[in-house]
Amino acid sequence: MSVVLDYTLAIPQPERHIINVTLRIEGLTGSETSLQLPAWTPGSYLLREYARHLRFVEAQADGQALPISKTDRLTWQIQTNGASAITVTYQVYGYELTVRTNHIDATHAHIVPAATLLYLPDYQDCSYRVQLELPSHWEIATGLPQLADGRYATNDLDELMDCPFEVGELRRYRFEVAEKAHEVVVWGHGNEDIEQVLADTKQIVETEHAFWGELPYDYYLFIVLLAGANSFGGLEHRNSTSLIVPRHIFKPSKTYERAQGLIAHEFFHTWNVKRLRAAPLGPFDYTRENYTRLLWVMEGVTEYYTDLMLVRAGLMKPQRYLERLADDIATLQATPGRLVHSLSSSSFDAWIKYYRPDETTPNSTVSYYLKGALAALVLDMQLRERSNGQQSLDDLIRYLYQKYPITGPGIPEADGMQQALQALTGSDWSAYFANYIDGLSELPYAEAFATVGIQTQWSYKDRDAQGNPRPQLGIRSKAVDGRVQITHVLDGGDADRAGLAAGDELIALDGWRIDDDSLNKRLADYPIGATVQLSFFRRDELLHLPVSLSKPQPDHLSLSLVSQPSASQRQQAASWLGTPLFK
Repeated sequence: MSVVLDYTLAIPQPERHIINVTLRIEGLTGSETSLQLPAWTPGSYLLREYARHLRFVEAQADGQALPISKTDRLTWQIQTNGASAITVTYQVYGYELTVRTNHIDATHAHIVPAATLLYLPDYQDCSYRVQLELPSHWEIATGLPQLADGRYATNDLDELMDCPFEVGELRRYRFEVAEKAHEVVVWGHGNEDIEQVLADTKQIVETEHAFWGELPYDYYLFIVLLAGANSFGGLEHRNSTSLIVPRHIFKPSKTYERAQGLIAHEFFHTWNVKRLRAAPLGPFDYTRENYTRLLWVMEGVTEYYTDLMLVRAGLMKPQRYLERLADDIATLQATPGRLVHSLSSSSFDAWIKYYRPDETTPNSTVSYYLKGALAALVLDMQLRERSNGQQSLDDLIRYLYQKYPITGPGIPEADGMQQALQALTGSDWSAYFANYIDGLSELPYAEAFATVGIQTQWSYKDRDAQGNPRPQLGIRSKAVDGRVQITHVLDGGDADRAGLAAGDELIALDGWRIDDDSLNKRLADYPIGATVQLSFFRRDELLHLPVSLSKPQPDHLSLSLVSQPSASQRQQAASWLGTPLFK
């Protein structure tokens, strides 16, 4: 007989941002048991220590209080005194509006199970039931299966933790693809054209269904949270996704494409991550980091397909796609960390680096999303080139999906990707991994794009009428009351060589006041090779430093079509994009 955990989540006063949890446990044996709360939630690789939001944890059996004590940061030990059934009560505070945390207010609650539900780490065979007691006018949306009595249920701890609840004053919209039900649930209001959003979302689902060949669920839920201007992100689940976007992101088209991309990205995770996964990513250990060197596959490959799926769905023009690719490449090339931190190491270090950026981040690490996507682009083009258009990254991903099903062990950490490429193509790919995944070699963009008839040209964003570059300090900054505060000093730049540091507040150039609007304008007055004096405050001390203005590296990439593409280039480009690139 399995142990049964029966949760009741009550929100009697949502304006207090509190969930009252009653957990009834039946089927226990022995004189004591332990309960734990996850320290993180899958898909977001950071220990978030959700237990800090729990309070008033108490236990009883047959109306009598049971001794309970906390033994570490996320574990409570209960002396059951041989009782087979106990009741545990506690409160959860939630007022952080992200897709990874609980947020409760007068209009809704976004409930993340990993941040809410205590579980039994010592019992593997458990049944889980969840009941919600909510304000009368609130509705419930979740991907968790529902019983006839209204409770939600599963026998799988990972599924329990993987199904968020969105409850409250919701707007609900449905559509079908391949006779499968899909629902878009919206909290909040903005400048959305909901009919357009539904049509585009359906098109994305249809396109990714065609890519993978199946929809591995009976029902899929898109939770859309419309929030403030700086809110943006998503979190994937087996049959749902949580999305948070600025409420006015839907116009103009260049901001709306970010929302479309987020939908395409998170939905692609339905297969890549939630079913096809790196071996360490499931079953999960919720108490500690689950390390993998394959996040460049899980996230980077997914990011590569994000815009590509929009092109194939007819929601993004090929030329706009090339513009976005060029911007991504320029962003990576402006990141000194690419020269010191490999893609596999970046994946492994996600727990301590990606979600904890600081002033040295651009110099010390590289994004497994950004570089992973561009490494996937290179791999895609090399597959197409080597096979004369007979194979592509599409084939590799589908091969992996068949070879490593959700019920299996996942992609082997050490050499699973190389083995798959060897099996698919019959050729050796060790140089690709040595150079671009485990090594620090620059990605061969020009060679890759030549496969599909695209040529690369580097220039400068900021240049004079003759095309000559204007000086750049090699800093990233922000305006603080109109003043220029340095947030990052990039390795090898003029500011770095001069001795400027993050936190310095620039106030004058050659004795003349500067602010956030005038800094670059003043710098443009000087030729490359000049030396200027910068005056700045560092921890309230006025300092002066000479800065030599050297010629910067090109920072703007243009991707253009070759004038006379070969038949192969035409065919390869059309196969890649799902639509002709050349007239």
